[in-house]
Amino acid sequence: MKVLLLNPPARDNKKFIREGRCTQEQGVWATLWPPVSLAMTGAVLEKNDHDVRILDCAAEAMTWEELKSEINKFKPGFVVWSTGTPSIQSDLSLALEIRQIDSGISTAVFGTHVTALDSQCMSQFPSIDFIIRNEPEMSVLDVAHSLQNGKSFENIPGITFRNNDGEIIANPARPFIEDIDRLPYPAWHLLNTENYTLPLKGKKFLIVAPQRGCPFKCSFCTCQTYYGDRLRKMSVERVMDEIRHDIERFEISDFFFWSETFVVDKSYVSDLCSAIIEKGLKISWTCNSRVDLVDGSLLELMSRAGCWMISFGIESGEQKVLDEAEKGIRVEQAYNAVRLAKQAGMKTAGHFIFGLPGETEKSMQKTIAFSRELGLDVAQFYSAVPFPGSRLYDRAVKEGWIRDFDFSCLRQDHAVMEIPTVSSQAVNSYRSRAYKKFYFNPSACLRLFKLVEFKGLSMAWRTARSFLNWSR
Repeated sequence: MKVLLLNPPARDNKKFIREGRCTQEQGVWATLWPPVSLAMTGAVLEKNDHDVRILDCAAEAMTWEELKSEINKFKPGFVVWSTGTPSIQSDLSLALEIRQIDSGISTAVFGTHVTALDSQCMSQFPSIDFIIRNEPEMSVLDVAHSLQNGKSFENIPGITFRNNDGEIIANPARPFIEDIDRLPYPAWHLLNTENYTLPLKGKKFLIVAPQRGCPFKCSFCTCQTYYGDRLRKMSVERVMDEIRHDIERFEISDFFFWSETFVVDKSYVSDLCSAIIEKGLKISWTCNSRVDLVDGSLLELMSRAGCWMISFGIESGEQKVLDEAEKGIRVEQAYNAVRLAKQAGMKTAGHFIFGLPGETEKSMQKTIAFSRELGLDVAQFYSAVPFPGSRLYDRAVKEGWIRDFDFSCLRQDHAVMEIPTVSSQAVNSYRSRAYKKFYFNPSACLRLFKLVEFKGLSMAWRTARSFLNWSR
């Protein structure tokens, strides 16, 4: 069967990342991530003898008209695409466009938003045939097989669909993939890998996803809607094989180790780093972590294995805000984590959120000062967003903190929640102030300049312009 997988274009020509819990517009770093869910789904379909094409319309700067032309040329029987909350209206409207091209094409969407609000999305957009809930690979494969063989969809777990009477049916959930070693390597050969370059460095990179699932309970996060709350790990041997494959086939030595929380199992990370060192793999990589999971010896081992930057979800400098978000960390742990990472020779990035429940103007001032005291090389500042699929969304709806359900307003660069302790206007103002305070000082500029490599000069200039826009 011919199957087309898409990261679709947006109506306003913005470029969106639609990957699991990360559904946002191309950000301040002026880069797009390789779409690993599409690549993994494509690989599973190819392994089962389907004819697959992947179009990352954002990376290719492809318009709606160009996409429709490509659909006419390829003539797929099944089109599947990723979705995100800020672009959801545009994303779901694509189904009608496809039906107008060829009413015989079946359509399916996946992502955290449609997983959480599956029946609502199906009702509002009757041209959508299937919603793939949670992780997409095996459910997409089962639907493709059933379409090809004319079989019923009633026994396919993890999907929401319309029966012959037009009734919306939500099948039982699909168990998460236990043995992720059995997944094939991502089908990066179906994408133009030249489109994905590291910010400031300008080097090509790919994603390696060695783990799925997160056991932590941060109220603002949607990751468990996508990959569940239990950690599932690829074997170290399987990860090593994939890295070697990417090096040999795509001539890439820079990677983003994509996990919900990469360092959650320190023993596993230690084994992986030791294997990279012992096998002499000359790679450079980045990852993320909570501030309460790292220690000096592990960070030094990670650095020796090629980890040059680690990102920490710090969120706030006010303990009460962290506690209400159920983050489960202490403010002082951020100081220690950043200090140890810098001692290990790594660059550090910190992520902060303004406008979480319990936030006040005083706590935002505290977070701005905190971000500057940590000695971070890079900082990202977001507005709290009640994304569907998070407990924060459920609470915001219940408490009436969201006055307008225009999902396009749910963006990390724009506060919309009117919580009792601070206005959305104040949150937006303090977020802009945070960028100015952090980056518009000599020491921060020097740290940022040291990250720039020759290949990344043009991207560095685009990033600088983005900072100016974001701080307005």
